Amino acid sequence: MSSIRVRFAPSPTGQLHFGGLRTALYNYLFSKSFNGKFLLRIEDTDRERIVPDSMEQIQTLLKWTRLQPDEPPIIQSERVDIYRKYLNKLFGKLNHQNQPHIYRCFCSVDRLMHLRHECKRRSQPYRYDGRCKQLTEKQQNEYLQQGLPHVIRFSLPTDDQGIQVYEDLVYGHHEHSPYITEGDFILLKSDGYPTYHLANVIDDHLMNITHVLRGHEWQTSTSKHLLLYKAFNWSAPIYGHLPLLERERGRKLSKRDPENVINPIEIDYYRQKGYFPNAILNFITLCGGGGFTDEDAITGKTLDEMISLFNIKLFSRHAAIVDFKKLSLCQRAHFKREYQKSIEGRQNIIEQLRQKVLHYYPEKNFISSIQLQNDYLEKVLNMIDFRIILLDELFTNNSYEYLWKEPEIKKDFIDNIEQFKFVIKQTLNNFNEIHFRHDDIKKFIKEYQPNTITNKQIFRIWRLVLCGCLQGPPVQEIATFFGSDIVRKRFENALVVLDQQNENVQVKL
Repeated sequence: MSSIRVRFAPSPTGQLHFGGLRTALYNYLFSKSFNGKFLLRIEDTDRERIVPDSMEQIQTLLKWTRLQPDEPPIIQSERVDIYRKYLNKLFGKLNHQNQPHIYRCFCSVDRLMHLRHECKRRSQPYRYDGRCKQLTEKQQNEYLQQGLPHVIRFSLPTDDQGIQVYEDLVYGHHEHSPYITEGDFILLKSDGYPTYHLANVIDDHLMNITHVLRGHEWQTSTSKHLLLYKAFNWSAPIYGHLPLLERERGRKLSKRDPENVINPIEIDYYRQKGYFPNAILNFITLCGGGGFTDEDAITGKTLDEMISLFNIKLFSRHAAIVDFKKLSLCQRAHFKREYQKSIEGRQNIIEQLRQKVLHYYPEKNFISSIQLQNDYLEKVLNMIDFRIILLDELFTNNSYEYLWKEPEIKKDFIDNIEQFKFVIKQTLNNFNEIHFRHDDIKKFIKEYQPNTITNKQIFRIWRLVLCGCLQGPPVQEIATFFGSDIVRKRFENALVVLDQQNENVQVKL
């Protein structure tokens, strides 16, 4: 199977989302697991729905995730003459029912709307009635001379030979007759552009595509495509259809879903937020769809490692449920892996953190700022121990403000101000006894009980002085992180603030 060739064929009608990237990923994994080729085709023949810059964004995100095509991308709008050339070869050819394979349809929009309305009134599926199939060549020429707009339709067999049977890579045996559900379908639109059905069949043939992996919503269209292959006398690729992504069972993943405000499905949102591309790819596989013996083992794996674990025979038919909690697990796993795997990876994250400091606190843009130094930034990352998902959380979560700005001593948090001041004074008086190693600080705080104050109360006061908050990492961890100079200054300034009787005065480093 070394000659496998697959393609990802998105339409540039909006941002690439999880559903589209999932199709790209599974095509990539499948091809690379057999040393095959992964190709990209931009299906932009629906000119009315194109969103500017979508094509460029798709290619940018494929590069970001390393799902890069092995050959230059095919752009369908640049190949209109090719589609017309092959379509013209079908004119005059008859199918087994002695009907033309294709014919021109001059029906107006009003007539088609009326036909659709009548089908609905009779509770019947909409199916074009084939009226224009009966037009003589003379009538067609007259309409063409009058400049009447027209489309080109494919004439579907109405007998059992119209039923197309094939083995789906995912769903197994499948058979369907498109004539029963919709009738003769359009191949070339009145604007001269091909429909998806025509363009994708011609392109898959010319690109030597061996396997087509696409969303389950295209499964019923496959029978139409197989009939087109037979009309052209071409060999068809092997088809496999992936179950759709759902937010919950029966609820299709959609960018119009209200939950999209909280958990967007657009990939570029996560790229800009700082997610690792491998974390996004991990997350997609954990949503379901199969391909792996143990999906949970994918967490923390790189794209190359996923290729070695992939098995097409393990594809699933079940709906794939998107659980955004798993995205956090994947991101944290890759955050940790990237930071620990090499000096280069660690320095890259430290530099990203430095840029975040400058973004959120531009006033720190001078060389002497301690918060921009490598040692300080590395200590921050070591202390949080991957309890965060994104670096931005160190700036948007109030619990980490003490790392970057002077903490506030709020009297609302102080139960007994005299006791509070007493602990501060006694701590400063005995400050030289602390060697600012983790165990020394812990021992000092636990053993030091001035005026019968409990250890718990002392820990609380130290936390308020050092962080201005009531919750966070262990106090001894914070004190060790800051070191003696900063700890002393924060205690000294806390005493000044309390003496001034101000509720919300910032303590200066």
